Amino acid sequence: MKGKRILGTIAAGLVAAAVMMPAKAEAANTTCANADFLALGQMGSYSIPASGSLYFKVRLQAGRSYSMSAWGPFQDAGEGGVSLNIITFSDSACTTAAAAVSATDYEPVFDTDAHDGDNDSIIPTVSGTYYLQVTNGIAQPYTMDILVTETTLFSPWWFTGGTNQAYVEVRNSMNFSTTAELTVFRPNGSVCGTSSVALAADGNAAVEINTIGTCASALSGSAQISFQGTPGGLTANTTTINVPNGTSFDSPFSPRMVWGTFTR
Repeated sequence: MKGKRILGTIAAGLVAAAVMMPAKAEAANTTCANADFLALGQMGSYSIPASGSLYFKVRLQAGRSYSMSAWGPFQDAGEGGVSLNIITFSDSACTTAAAAVSATDYEPVFDTDAHDGDNDSIIPTVSGTYYLQVTNGIAQPYTMDILVTETTLFSPWWFTGGTNQAYVEVRNSMNFSTTAELTVFRPNGSVCGTSSVALAADGNAAVEINTIGTCASALSGSAQISFQGTPGGLTANTTTINVPNGTSFDSPFSPRMVWGTFTR
């Protein structure tokens, strides 16, 4: 019994100490220096100040593509609506605008009635940490959500040996034109060639890998497509065909990150 009383006293003391211990203060992310980190695919929910801004940072890889979205999930027209704008910076002081950013609102869009969300996309030219400033254009606070998703597509195999020919077929499923930035790799991961494929809204195109760079002599490898737009905006496939032998096989492109989220 004595041992139980001692344990009970210790437990009570620990609980009291935990209650009395002050919580660590966290600075609001209302300045670039206090930007909150976002993991790719992580939806963050925040209260944005009236006519103010919130700042975020995310790690991006050069040559791949990403979609950045901000919207107000609860603010309807009767409550003043939503007005959000995203600006992307390449430096930690938020003074240098990032290159290769598209402000085109590809579908699915975040604008409806009095709700004016924002959706930008980027193909970074340099790997590193990028900073996002989300600005509230309305003189009242409300809850906003933000999400950064990778949209890059990858195909694991193509073959050009013998009489084989390899083709990449791609379709734009979005409401605006875009460009598929195709990068073709050798088996060792080095690049054998690149191609920019212009695509009209709902348009499609095919590219012969044999004609790109030194890919014909590389014999086999993989491929990557980056693009300005939203997740699922492009669908693509690699087909290797041997006309004399009457054979062919497909190696579909897949996204590294699906159109889904997890929250804080």
